[in-house]
Amino acid sequence: MTQTIETAVILAAGRGTRLQPYTFDIPKGFMQVGEEKLIERSVRLLKESGIKNVIIGTGHLHEHYEKFAEENGLTTFLSPDYATTGSFHTLIYGSDLIKGDFLLLESDLLYHSDAIKGLINAEEKDVILCSGFTKSNDEVYVEVVDDKLKSLSKKKEELESVDAELVGIWKLSTELLDKLKKHHGKAEDARNKDYEIAIAHLSQKHPVSVLKMENLTWCEIDNQEHLERAKEKILPKLD
Repeated sequence: MTQTIETAVILAAGRGTRLQPYTFDIPKGFMQVGEEKLIERSVRLLKESGIKNVIIGTGHLHEHYEKFAEENGLTTFLSPDYATTGSFHTLIYGSDLIKGDFLLLESDLLYHSDAIKGLINAEEKDVILCSGFTKSNDEVYVEVVDDKLKSLSKKKEELESVDAELVGIWKLSTELLDKLKKHHGKAEDARNKDYEIAIAHLSQKHPVSVLKMENLTWCEIDNQEHLERAKEKILPKLD
């Protein structure tokens, strides 16, 4: 079967304030973990999995990504209001560059290559990647009904059941992207919303399948505690 996913979008506009002082000089995606920066590893894994077009949505210290993109044949776009808007706004701002179904991921992730392969091979067109519980601190929990996304939240008490944990990597269709664009145009909180909250909202009428990889090796790096855990516990388990 011919691979239908050829594009990946990496959201990388955030200021990374919880990782200061590191992020005074570099964006979060340029954090060095092992021999590679986070962005270098992500792009390598994407290309090794057959992704041809990598688009990076930038903001904070965007010139780092622009130089990296020029050196590696990637595309970037600058979200000019990144300092006062959320990741949903960044995604929609660059949405005209996205052609076809695509992978969507965050720039501060360290993950096993199985994450990308699993999503690409999933039969469904709209898929949220989840894992078992990492106990890593600052998790986003996912409620699943009939193998579909029902809701997500950082607060367990807001969910009827806590079934998995959000990884921050998705497979999305052009149909869902079109609905996200319309939602962005109508929702009063669109500029400040996180992209995953917007998708969860639309999933009530546009089903999003859940791919749960129980033992996936991965982490998000949002603060010093996460960085130390990444280097000590996650990196040694990666390919």
